[in-house]
Amino acid sequence: MGRQRLTRSRQVARDGGTVVLDAQALSLDAERDGRLAAMIGAAERNAARVVVSAVTPLEVRRTGRIGERLRFVLARYTIAPVSDRVIAAAGELLDTAGLDGHECLVDALVVATAALSDTPVRLLTSDRSHVPKLCRAAARVDGLAEPRVVVV
Repeated sequence: MGRQRLTRSRQVARDGGTVVLDAQALSLDAERDGRLAAMIGAAERNAARVVVSAVTPLEVRRTGRIGERLRFVLARYTIAPVSDRVIAAAGELLDTAGLDGHECLVDALVVATAALSDTPVRLLTSDRSHVPKLCRAAARVDGLAEPRVVVV
């Protein structure tokens, strides 16, 4: 069975679980992107927890009005710490996926955060290379869930 890219907002989180935002998804949310707002709204209506890795706000730092909006948005979501467990999982993902930690460290931490979250888990991202590869690697690591990638 082939993978399908989820495009309709109601498909983002129809069974509760967790929705994780990467830097681009968080940026779009702070910029009031209508499509992303619909996805977040669908997730919340379906009792999904919306999560942001603690490293993601550092990637998305903004000032001015967007900075204020970003702080407001972040206050609504669960900020997942970069714990020893997340760091270990990120290392395993990098090894399993055959990716370089220097280049893919933040992506690995975000995917590890997602892979350790309550299932079903969806990861909202614009990345079409490293993040999907890391998500597929999660399926091969004991104790990790494979996040479903939703391209934003």
